[in-house]
Amino acid sequence: MLLTRSVGAQTTTENAPPNFLEDARKYVIQTVPEGTRLELNEKSLLNWTNPARQQERGATYVWMHKQRPYAIATMFSYVYNEKVSVKHEFHSLAPGPLRATFDGKLAWAPRQLGLVWKDVPEAPEPAGTRVGRLLQMRQLARSFRAELTSPKNDHNDLRLAPRPLLEYSSPETGVSDGVILSFVLATDPEVLLLMESFDETRNPTRAAGFRYAFARFHYWDVAAFHGDDKIWQMPLDKSHENNNLGDAEGLSKIYNSFHPFRGANAPMNDNAVKKTGTAP
Repeated sequence: MLLTRSVGAQTTTENAPPNFLEDARKYVIQTVPEGTRLELNEKSLLNWTNPARQQERGATYVWMHKQRPYAIATMFSYVYNEKVSVKHEFHSLAPGPLRATFDGKLAWAPRQLGLVWKDVPEAPEPAGTRVGRLLQMRQLARSFRAELTSPKNDHNDLRLAPRPLLEYSSPETGVSDGVILSFVLATDPEVLLLMESFDETRNPTRAAGFRYAFARFHYWDVAAFHGDDKIWQMPLDKSHENNNLGDAEGLSKIYNSFHPFRGANAPMNDNAVKKTGTAP
C-alpha cells in the first residue's frame, strides 16, 4: 500500500510553476544488469516549499520494484537573481546498480547499492499486525535526529516530519512493512530515514526484527544521531552545486543532483539559507 500526501502551499512567482510530474515521466530507470524497468508512482509523495532558501518548491516521487522503493527523486525550482531554475535530485534505494535516462539521455547510473541497512538499537519484537508494526516504526524513529550543516558551518537541526512519505510491504523480499520518513527544513526533506520490519525466518541464518537506513537529500554535510551517538554522516559535495544533466562526476554516485536543462540555469547560492536552528 502506498501512502502519499501533499504538504504546504506552493510558492508563487511571476513564472509558471514547472510541471514536475511531466519531468518524472520522462525518466526510464532500470535495474542493472537485468534491465527491469522500475515503476513510477505518479502521485507525488510530498509537495514541499523552503522559503528560507531561494524560494525553493518541489515535488517528491518514488520508483518501485517488487513493491519496494528502489529510487526516489525530488524535482524542484529555485530563484536566484530573479531567475527561476530547476534541479532534479536522486538517491538510489536499490540493492544494486541502476541506470536512468531522461528523455533518452543518460542522467544517472549509480554503481553501488543505495542503502546500508543496520538493526535498530534496542528494538522490540515486531507486532503481530500491520497497524502495530507501523506504529512501532514511528515510535522508533523518534530516537533518531538529523542535522544539516551549510558550507559556512551553520548548523540546522532538522525536524522529523510526523507522517511517513511512503508506507509499503514487500513479502517477496522479506519485508513485512516499511516506511520512508523525512527530516525536514520548513517542509523540504533534507535527510531520509527508511525503516523496515523484516521477516526472513525462512532463512535459518536470519530472523525477524527492525532495520534502518539513512539517505541524503542535500549535497551539504548531513549527519544523523541516535541519542548522543553520531551514527551516519555524508560530507559536503560541492560537485552537485552546478552539476548538469550527464556530467560525468555525478553519474555514478548513489546521490546525484543536477540541472536537467543545460544552459538554462542559475547557480545555487551557498549564502541563501539562513541559520535557523530547529526548523519551524
